[in-house]
Amino acid sequence: MKKNILKLSWILMAALLVFSACKKDDDDDPVVTVEDGMYVKGAGTALTGFDIKGLLKTANNEVTQEPRAELKEIYIAVKGGADGFNIVTVAGTEQVTYGPGPDFAEVDAASLDVEEPKAGLWRGSIIETTTPFTVAEDGLYHFMYDTELMIGAIAKVEWGIIGGATPGGWSDNTPLTSSGFDLNAMSFSIPSVTILENEWKFRYSNGWKIILDADYDLGGGTTGIKVNTNLGGAIDALVAGGGNIANAVYANYTVTLNWTLGAAYTATSVWESDAEPLPEYPENLYMIGATVGGWDWATIDLPMVAVHSHPELFWKIVWMEAGVADEGIKFAPAKEWVGDFGKTGDATNGVWAKGAENVPGPAVSGYYMVVVDLENETVEVNVPTVYLIGDCIGSWDALNPDGLFTVDNVNKVVTITKDLVAGNVRMYAAATTLAADWWQAEFNIFSDVIEFRATGGDQDPVTLAAGNYTINLNFINHAGTITTN
Repeated sequence: MKKNILKLSWILMAALLVFSACKKDDDDDPVVTVEDGMYVKGAGTALTGFDIKGLLKTANNEVTQEPRAELKEIYIAVKGGADGFNIVTVAGTEQVTYGPGPDFAEVDAASLDVEEPKAGLWRGSIIETTTPFTVAEDGLYHFMYDTELMIGAIAKVEWGIIGGATPGGWSDNTPLTSSGFDLNAMSFSIPSVTILENEWKFRYSNGWKIILDADYDLGGGTTGIKVNTNLGGAIDALVAGGGNIANAVYANYTVTLNWTLGAAYTATSVWESDAEPLPEYPENLYMIGATVGGWDWATIDLPMVAVHSHPELFWKIVWMEAGVADEGIKFAPAKEWVGDFGKTGDATNGVWAKGAENVPGPAVSGYYMVVVDLENETVEVNVPTVYLIGDCIGSWDALNPDGLFTVDNVNKVVTITKDLVAGNVRMYAAATTLAADWWQAEFNIFSDVIEFRATGGDQDPVTLAAGNYTINLNFINHAGTITTN
């Protein structure tokens, strides 16, 4: 009996020891419940442990503007230096840590696509490794990762505003100033900026998108996996890659964009004061003169083309006859002799100062590009320069010589014959004094008719298969053809 009591005592003591040991382990290393997903985690960020704020979100593929389940992104503040961060996937009890592959490196500026951000872009493969992603400078960064391709990128984020309503138009960001580096929240703002009654967006680092794979086949002839680097939609409901933000009242505003770790961007546009009155320009401008057909408003109908977002600019490609009696041309805001004007003095490289004299006719009959700049009070007459741009020639660079049309005055067409790649064909006119973005003087061919964008929205796409094409433009009767060879 004594032996049994001793045996029972040892069993109870062992049980107590086991219970105490388990309780001690629970106190020292509590079990943390982590939602399945993909997390940023690293000493170079505010996320030194697992935190729902570090969960990557599904991103839209910029090509389709629809969510792609495999495409993830997060905006995160990162300290410069060796600490950096990793990506850790959590699936139940399994955790896998990812970092940069051996080819993950900064993209040389010369290798950037024209529409990619310019402040700093790192791109490459992503592999299983504890080696962290690092950056040289403190700042806000955009991280993106496609889990199917195992390709990712990091972009330095310097926010600005862009659009027809902004000082830089659609060409350049008007930069916002950062509130200062902070791991949890930062704001970007600009005070007293004049916003026109027009449209605009937020865009970072002078780029529209980041390309992870330009050739990935999405089916149906659509290719590419890209990530938006702009915010639009509405000032109180921003969406990555969303539509343009409309500004209804011309005035001075303070515009602010707010980033908070783990939250959606928010923004405000606060009215400050009335802006200086805009110059008043005519809605229309017409040409007339013996050089372009005659001096009778009843028979001459030559409206010039308005330039988008530039009420001071008008242009036209027109046929001019040399050596006619009573030669010359003039301009008026209506088809009447009220407010008419021409030039004064001599031309410099085809550009006259605006004045009361007739603009003289050319020495040789042919097509000429005419530009009237009412702000700088100039009139330009020069040989037309018309270009292709975009998908069809594989470049969005303006004034690309590969897309330049030839002026064929013998057959009275402006023409180009060229091998084109599959995609949308877009074309525009350019000139020395036409100080505007290419799309602001854009036109295209619809049902064999040249239609000008002028102050309207994007024209419908004109899509071609790959092949050799001849495009002929007749600006006398505004007829156009696109034919395969």
